[in-house]
Amino acid sequence: MRSRLAIAAAVAAALSACAGVRSESDTFATLQEARAAGAIERGWVPAGLPETTTDLRDAHLPSGTHWGRFSFPPAQADALRALIGTEITSAPPPCDPPGRFEWWPRLLRTPINLETAHVTGLHLYTSRDERRAFAINWKQGQGYYWSTR
Repeated sequence: MRSRLAIAAAVAAALSACAGVRSESDTFATLQEARAAGAIERGWVPAGLPETTTDLRDAHLPSGTHWGRFSFPPAQADALRALIGTEITSAPPPCDPPGRFEWWPRLLRTPINLETAHVTGLHLYTSRDERRAFAINWKQGQGYYWSTR
């Protein structure tokens, strides 16, 4: 009986911990779909991604904090390079998405270990406007971004 009560209490606590996080997420097959849905205009998806970007996901909170992922053909990386600033070589910005974004890699959650990221092919950058951070795997054509302000 006590173990059932303990399990019920644990489940209730877990559910209530997630109840206060009001996030929205979207999935787009192409950059054109994201644009048509207004995701770029609202700032959930960065403007300037390569036109051939596919497999986009974005998630955001009412506060404007947001996270996203996308795929791009490595041969079309120049457009992406125009968005990013300097490579982050120490003290990466915090990244704390709600736990239910199952598509967000664990290694890009605070605290981010740059050495581990590099081993997987990811390099971290600031955006030119310094409002986002990017984690890019240039060889695989995979990118992640999150708001830093």
